[in-house]
Amino acid sequence: MRTWEDNKASINQLWPTVQFTDEERNLWRDDLSGLDQSSLYDAIRNVKRTHDNPWPQLKWVLDEYREIVRVRARASSPVSAKEKKLNITADPEQDGKLAKDFCAWIDSANPSDFSEIERKVLDKLPEMWSRTAVHVLKYARARLLGETELFGRVLRDGSIQTVSFTEVA
Repeated sequence: MRTWEDNKASINQLWPTVQFTDEERNLWRDDLSGLDQSSLYDAIRNVKRTHDNPWPQLKWVLDEYREIVRVRARASSPVSAKEKKLNITADPEQDGKLAKDFCAWIDSANPSDFSEIERKVLDKLPEMWSRTAVHVLKYARARLLGETELFGRVLRDGSIQTVSFTEVA
């Protein structure tokens, strides 16, 4: 079982030229001494492996520690058994006809009709491909509600970096 003292010695040995001020030493101790020391030791070593710098950065160690904890939590969480996949086959002609009919309805509909359109599209899922239903509902949201789909990841500053992808047929 590792202790904070063990990890502090490891930091000093991996970066022998660094001289921490009293305030820096307090900051490192306050931020790291309460963490799981075994995981912290792995994080410290990973930082040394990935950052060729004579001065360690507290942010690097904390980021690496969080990543190790996240990966460990995910690896140790139970995975539920997958259910058997339904084998649904839709008739391509019926699928195309339903898509055209729904689009015509959407073209003449009002925004208040969206809920009914959504319900009817979802009711037709065994008769139409789910991919077609998603496209029809996406069109209904854009046309009737003015909603567009935004796929991306949230950055640290709160902004969204959009992720573009190409559809494979």
